[in-house]
Amino acid sequence: MFADYASLDTLLTLDLLFAGVALVIGFALGAWIYGTATDDPARKARSKRRDIAFRRSAERAMMASQRIQDLAKNMVCDVDAHAVKVEEFNNELHAIAGEKPSEESVAAFATIDRMITANNELKQRLAQAEHQIAAQAADLRSYATEARTDSLTNLSNRRAFDDEIQRRFAEWQRCRTPCALMILDIDHFKRFNDSHGHPAGDEVLREIGNVLVTTARQMDLPCRYGGEEFAVILPATEIQEARIAAERLRKAVESTIVTFDGQSFCVTASIGVASLAEGDDSPVRLVRRADEALYKSKEAGRNCGHWHDGIQCLPVVRVLPTKRPPTNAPMTIDGVATKSVFVDLLLRRVSESHRRGIPLSIMHLKVDDYPMIREQYGKSVAHTMLESFAFFTQSALREMDLLARLDDGEFAVLLPGSTISEANQVAKCLQISAANSVFSLQNQLTQLRVTHGLAELRPQDTAALLMARAKVIVETEVETEEMQRDMIASQRCACWP
Repeated sequence: MFADYASLDTLLTLDLLFAGVALVIGFALGAWIYGTATDDPARKARSKRRDIAFRRSAERAMMASQRIQDLAKNMVCDVDAHAVKVEEFNNELHAIAGEKPSEESVAAFATIDRMITANNELKQRLAQAEHQIAAQAADLRSYATEARTDSLTNLSNRRAFDDEIQRRFAEWQRCRTPCALMILDIDHFKRFNDSHGHPAGDEVLREIGNVLVTTARQMDLPCRYGGEEFAVILPATEIQEARIAAERLRKAVESTIVTFDGQSFCVTASIGVASLAEGDDSPVRLVRRADEALYKSKEAGRNCGHWHDGIQCLPVVRVLPTKRPPTNAPMTIDGVATKSVFVDLLLRRVSESHRRGIPLSIMHLKVDDYPMIREQYGKSVAHTMLESFAFFTQSALREMDLLARLDDGEFAVLLPGSTISEANQVAKCLQISAANSVFSLQNQLTQLRVTHGLAELRPQDTAALLMARAKVIVETEVETEEMQRDMIASQRCACWP
């Protein structure tokens, strides 16, 4: 019987020895992979090919570390199971030896005691190795994250920017998926640092980083581009949408108050915008155009944005004319079609559409602030505002479309041959044009807000029903906005101490 226990003793010892050797080999392999991964970028930090190789090696190293960590856990469990079995054997031998003590049993006890001691020592070593592997994997993940993150702002760094812009460029080449780029520069930042110190400047950079994160969409990538420059990559974004985003970001920076060491600071930023275009053979051209637009914003006095159309740099926000256009101008409010002209043409178009099956849509437009501006600033100012509105609306329409003035502050657009989907595209262009246009009101720039309603001709529709349906949509939208404003106002009153 003791011979059987001795053979079992030998098998257990061999199992433990094999497990220890496997752990040592695995740990050494993990350490070698980790060392290789951390050395590569240090030697070739500026090489893009090495950067890609580093990331792949880092990923493989983390997976290998995880596998080795799992192996260590399994081996610890095996050692525990062996220890329990050996302890059971020891108890059985003690019980047998208590009945028939002998020299052979004493020798077996001594051997089993050594086995238990060896098991405990191996268990401790395995536990230590498991902790070391886990710490190694955590360090590797931390290093990979830090390599792509700016330590001051926690934004993506220039390395991450270069990778993402290259990826979006490849996507554009393959699928023609649009992509826009914004470059933002904090105005007079060097002067700010000299006046208030670098710690205050660092706090400004951190706060601007937070503004970028909160203002950007989830799919956008805000980055610390370098120094006081930031960049935002806007995937699947046309230039008109990027212009709106740029102005929104500029206003967010302008309204931000930075508090540091008991003082409050305000800063502004200049922005350049560009998008990928035909003829771009690398992302460098996109960055160059956005950079040129940025410098145009600085030349224009800072705290503004410009966008590059491929030829020249234009303001992100277009200021509409504040005076009546000259008599030879293509559009004035007096030159817009009247309601009776619109209705007469609509009647003919409705009849034609019913007879030939040609689609027909109309759009009802309402300038939201018109009644308030007429009351506070007078009819002359309100009239000039409507002229500006008619100017940019007409410029966004096709030649066949007809713009007509209805009641005060309301217009209608006839869209012959247009389905509701096509009319939506026209409405979207008008909304973008309105969002990028401002009106000068007593030396203050005021953004025009417009509500629109669309209706497509149905088989049983008359001209009156078609116009009524579009107007109802506008009135519903206006009522909804008023209810939301009233709700917000009541909430503020309820919170007022």
